[in-house]
Amino acid sequence: MQPIRKKGLGDEGKNDYATHSDFCAVFLEHLDRLWLLALLLTGDEVSAEKCFLEAFESCAAERPVFKEVAVGWCRRSVIKTAIRLMSPAPSDPSSPHFPENDINLNRGQDVLLKCVQGLSSFDRFVFVMSVLERYSDRECSVLLGCSFADVLPARIRALQQISRAKKSYPEDGVEAQKYRVDARSA
Repeated sequence: MQPIRKKGLGDEGKNDYATHSDFCAVFLEHLDRLWLLALLLTGDEVSAEKCFLEAFESCAAERPVFKEVAVGWCRRSVIKTAIRLMSPAPSDPSSPHFPENDINLNRGQDVLLKCVQGLSSFDRFVFVMSVLERYSDRECSVLLGCSFADVLPARIRALQQISRAKKSYPEDGVEAQKYRVDARSA
C-alpha cells in the first residue's frame, strides 16, 4: 500500500503529456508502420520521405498531446501531412499507374503495394484512410475537404481496382494450393 501524495497546483497533469523524446520513441518504435502509411498515401518514396519527416517535425512541435494518444496522433499527423503535400481531390483525373520496380519488397507485399499505388490520388487516400486506418466516411470527408458523398464511391472504385489489379499479378508464379479437409480426420 502506497501513501497518498497530495498534488500541488502546478503538479496536476504535468507528466501526462507527450514530450519531444516521447514522439522520438513513437516514431522509432513504429517506424515501419508510419513509413508504410506515408508511402501508401503519397505513392512514391521521395514524397513519402518528405511526408514522414514533416509529420515528425509537426508532432514534436505541436501543442500538448496526452501520452496515451501519441501513437494515434503520429499516424494522424502523417495522414494530415500527406493530404497537405499531395492535395488529393475527388475530381483528380490522374489515371492509374502500376510502378514496376519502385521498391524492393517480397512479391506478395510488392503486389499489394503496387495495387494501392496504382489508384488515383483521391481514391488511394480514401482507401488508406477508411479501410486501412478505419476512419469514418465523415472523418475522411472532413480531413480531405470534400463532400461526404465523394467518399463511398471512391472507396468502391479503389476496392474494385485493387481486386482487378491483384488478379493480373501472378503470386510468386505459383497458383494457390487448394486444401481439402477430410471430415473423417477432423
